[in-house]
Amino acid sequence: MQPLRATDPRHIGPYTTTHRLGAGGMGEVYLAESRTGLRLAVKVVRAEHAEDRTFRARFRHEVRAAQTVGGADTYTARVVDADTEAERPWMATEFVSGPNLRDAVLDHGALPRPAVRILAGALGEALAAIHAKGLVHRDLKPSNILLGPDGPRVIDFGIVRALEATSLTRTGAVVGSVGYVSPEQIRNGGQVGPPSDVFSLGAVLAYAAAGREPFGEGQDSVVLLRILTRDFDLSGVPDDIRPLVTACLREDPLERPEPAAVVAGAGFAPDTLRAAVRPGWYGPASPPHPTPDDRPSGVEYLSPYPTTTDSTAPAALTAANGPAGGAGPAAPAPAAASGGPAVAVTVGDSTASAAPADSAGPADANEPARGATPADSAAPGTNGGSVRADGSSGPAGSDTVAAPSRRPGAVAPGRRRLLTALAGGAVAVAGVGVGGRLWGFGSGTGSGGGGDHSPAPSADRPDGAAAVLRWQYDLGGIGGLDGACCALSPDGSVVYAGTSGGVLHAVSRNGARRWKVRLGDDVSTPVATRDAVYCVVGLHSEDARRLTAVSPSGSPLWTRTLGDQRYDVPVLLGRDVLVSVGGTDTGGLRCYASDGSEKWTAKTPAGPTGTPLVTAGTVCTGSYGDVLLALDARDGSRKWQVASAGTDVTVLALAGTTLFTDAAAESQGFRVTDGRRLWRREDDGGILAGGSRTLAVGTEQGGVYAVRAADGSRAWKYGFEGGTAYPRLVMAGDTVYASAGGRLCALDLDGKKRWNAVLGRDAGDDQHTPVARGGRLYVPSGSGIAAVDVSA
Repeated sequence: MQPLRATDPRHIGPYTTTHRLGAGGMGEVYLAESRTGLRLAVKVVRAEHAEDRTFRARFRHEVRAAQTVGGADTYTARVVDADTEAERPWMATEFVSGPNLRDAVLDHGALPRPAVRILAGALGEALAAIHAKGLVHRDLKPSNILLGPDGPRVIDFGIVRALEATSLTRTGAVVGSVGYVSPEQIRNGGQVGPPSDVFSLGAVLAYAAAGREPFGEGQDSVVLLRILTRDFDLSGVPDDIRPLVTACLREDPLERPEPAAVVAGAGFAPDTLRAAVRPGWYGPASPPHPTPDDRPSGVEYLSPYPTTTDSTAPAALTAANGPAGGAGPAAPAPAAASGGPAVAVTVGDSTASAAPADSAGPADANEPARGATPADSAAPGTNGGSVRADGSSGPAGSDTVAAPSRRPGAVAPGRRRLLTALAGGAVAVAGVGVGGRLWGFGSGTGSGGGGDHSPAPSADRPDGAAAVLRWQYDLGGIGGLDGACCALSPDGSVVYAGTSGGVLHAVSRNGARRWKVRLGDDVSTPVATRDAVYCVVGLHSEDARRLTAVSPSGSPLWTRTLGDQRYDVPVLLGRDVLVSVGGTDTGGLRCYASDGSEKWTAKTPAGPTGTPLVTAGTVCTGSYGDVLLALDARDGSRKWQVASAGTDVTVLALAGTTLFTDAAAESQGFRVTDGRRLWRREDDGGILAGGSRTLAVGTEQGGVYAVRAADGSRAWKYGFEGGTAYPRLVMAGDTVYASAGGRLCALDLDGKKRWNAVLGRDAGDDQHTPVARGGRLYVPSGSGIAAVDVSA
């Protein structure tokens, strides 16, 4: 529940709005009160749908039908009022005080077994009532199920059918939520009957019982392939509930149970179900503290939780030639997926096939195929021995210190079959435009969907250790092309990371997932303030990007359209946020306040290049119009500009008062106070990423180097151990940290090595930079991030 914004209506029909409850594909939802004090949830249709005559006709029909459903013991939220002829149509349902199932699982993990049985019985009763009125829900998913004190309530039944009439889906697409649509909903263009809802019910029960989605997480097209090829994972569903879930997920609609049979299969009759529902019925969803074999899904701990039998120190990586623990971590299981927004699904005409494999582990669809590393084995290349901090291997029994072994979580998901294509049609997702390569997956270890937020006990750094790998978190691919690998809350207690699959994750400092929310198709590196987390979200089907603000608890607050699809990173201006708008031909920079209101917009000659640099109240940016500009951060007015600063001039770094830029094959230095050009040199192909008072530090293939601010000449170069990779770096005080290929090194500002270590996984050609704060370093690792405690 959020406070009303300035643009929100204060009255909807005869009702007074008091709070925002959320927003979805159809419209915004508000908490409102009648004159008698009755609280209602009022959904207002989006303006673009309201202008669609076919949508209005469908909406009118479905609302009238929905008003006939409800009453005692139907476990549906009754439709109390509606105005289908208003400028923006709306409908009001009874307000249910309680979280939706999605939020309950994300916050607290899987429901207890008795609660899952009550949920199954109540959903069976709800579907029976809905189907009895000739309706099909079409979008039964965790976020459409409210957990009230007197039992679950199903919302939005039948209404999603109106969306199928919009221009987005008139070309044979079907509206539904990926992970919960039935096979026939994908194949038949949305022509479905009541058994389709039963399939969705089975997926919902699996999610509630296991704390993760049965069809895994990843790109929408891959999840749909898993549905069509019956590639689901029920390993986390308790044995006594699994047969009911399996029956609901049968491929043939005629073989699925009727809703009444679901109620009976859950062990209830209508009267016994009512007696079973008491306040607090869905109970504590997970233990109050993690145990060694109950760890959060998607997280891999290198420092084990202490037990009475295992007090081994964590894997430590010391200064060069010191002892190190180098066992490579096992591949983590993916974090449980959220119930994302409704998506339109289309099925093409091309023919393909699904190639089975013996075993495959559920993983995010954006992660390339890889083999699993057993939890108790050494890292690749260690020959069962240990790894020294300088990267050399030592045989077992040598004088180096081996890393402790790690136990997998309580629920290790089964390996999934390799899905490369779909028999009967290639799948695309309207609103995503996915048509590329589909990845396969290896196995991994992890827990079965824990949601505990309490911090893990942290082990002290062993004496002399320069770096300790604390945990790794698999994102399935960091979002955007570059920028920092993650963002931190102002107090450093929460790590925020966007993914190439369109999901924003919030992770505790100890590596436990706090929440995640699907926002679009690609989420750039976020930035965070006390008020919100801001990220640029790519929408492939619209070839557009949006700035989205999300509350620290994971609720989307507002969205603003920015223009053409690019991979931009937002920048903080105090508590405000600065973003690029427009495209390469025309555009500028725009500053938004925390409530989404526009504070100022500054046009640039053609669009801005790169990420703007903010220093001492000044915003510096290049442009595709070959002009370098400095703007006042308070109002966007120009302080100075340099015309003909070079082709597509881009701001790179600041060292003292020297602003470093890149333009075509030329590097230049400008005085940041007035734009005076200080020097220009031929570009040497490196990438500058940070600066001190006199030096700018950058990376190039196989090395780290520094450039003097005074004249642009090279000050030093350090050959990065590990071959030809392009390192990525961050500066923290007088230390330069650089990472590449699973290797991390620390240098002083003279280019002298302080230590280097082998840790984490090779992130391939990922271009995201590390993040440093308070003795903790976050680096790209594999298809996610790793947390490393450093001493220097």
